[in-house]
Amino acid sequence: MTLRRRIPLKITSITPRSNVLLILAMIVGFLWGCGDSRTPWDIHMDEADRFLRQREMAKAEAELKAALTEAEQFGEDDPRLPETLTKLASLYEAQKAPDKAEPLLQRVMAIHERHDDQAAMAITLSRLGAVYHAKKDYAKARSAFERALELRQQTLGENHVDTVVDLKNLAAVYASQQQYDKAEPYLKRALEITEQAVGEDDLALVESLNNLALLYRAQERYDQAIPLLKRAIAINERVMGKESPGLVGSLKNLAVVYMTQGRYEQAEPLLKRVLAIHEQAFGPDNPRLVPSLSNLADLYRVQGRYEQAEPLLQRAITITEQKFGQDSPRLANLFNNLALLYAAQDNLTEAESLMKRALTLHEQALGENHPTVVRVLRNYAALLRKSERNQEADAIESRIAKLEGS
Repeated sequence: MTLRRRIPLKITSITPRSNVLLILAMIVGFLWGCGDSRTPWDIHMDEADRFLRQREMAKAEAELKAALTEAEQFGEDDPRLPETLTKLASLYEAQKAPDKAEPLLQRVMAIHERHDDQAAMAITLSRLGAVYHAKKDYAKARSAFERALELRQQTLGENHVDTVVDLKNLAAVYASQQQYDKAEPYLKRALEITEQAVGEDDLALVESLNNLALLYRAQERYDQAIPLLKRAIAINERVMGKESPGLVGSLKNLAVVYMTQGRYEQAEPLLKRVLAIHEQAFGPDNPRLVPSLSNLADLYRVQGRYEQAEPLLQRAITITEQKFGQDSPRLANLFNNLALLYAAQDNLTEAESLMKRALTLHEQALGENHPTVVRVLRNYAALLRKSERNQEADAIESRIAKLEGS
């Protein structure tokens, strides 16, 4: 921060122009001489923010580590220490490195507990719960979220809107374990509290409506999912307009419900609308279009409308290659889907080539034991059997059995 001190000047007579310029130069020199009053910690934190905005994560990490070194010197009772630890943990969460984030957040939690700062404890517990959830340590995640909820209810009241985040988090823990009956009351309560806080037609309801609808879809309770999604769409249209990108999630979710029911004619206009919204918002060559193109192509594939599906997948592949390169892991699912399309048309040579590329990219990105790799291996084995190459298919299936047994 540059200091802008006012310097009192007592003018007693008309000053010659040369002297005025000299005085001005002295004033400017004084102002510049004040310099940057930020501490090294401030500078490192500001630089970290700049690199985060630019998505230069390695540089941001280095600045945050340097800021942490500075913060350590302030002592455990200085608020800059938990702030720095939390920001560094958030970076690791964004990098999908929960093992690095966990000890930082545990240290933050210890600081807040020592000061009995219940509001800060609740926030940190929610973060810790998310880290445990990412590690699939559901028992610890549930415990952290339950404690966060309890603290917020004690300090804010049971019906406070800030408790909604913990209710949703607890529902997510149970849903991840397919314990949908335990997740449902949390999502219903989250929706109820949000409605009480903002009314029945507020944009804040959309996430809760979608979450509950997705739960019902997982339980095959489609008749209960559909009206929730339609309500979410109606709210978004009324508040944001019919061409808002905010509509995309609800439109896509409703289309998936219809596809699951085999109601393809009702799903198609929704997926077309999603694609049109994305094209209008981001342009024809933006990577954000890729999921929309892939979803619409999948709809056409299951209907046997291969000639309409293929150009959509080819376009998605072209966009991805142009933006991320020909070896990007983002291409793997697209290659797999196009391979399935070719296999359905008995274009087995092209299908095998694409399937091999998909498998290689998945193995490089995820490792040879990942469930996604197993799924592609199953597709590859089926393709080999269709080509009457049964010995090769047997070898692939033997590999699958070993992976699933390990």
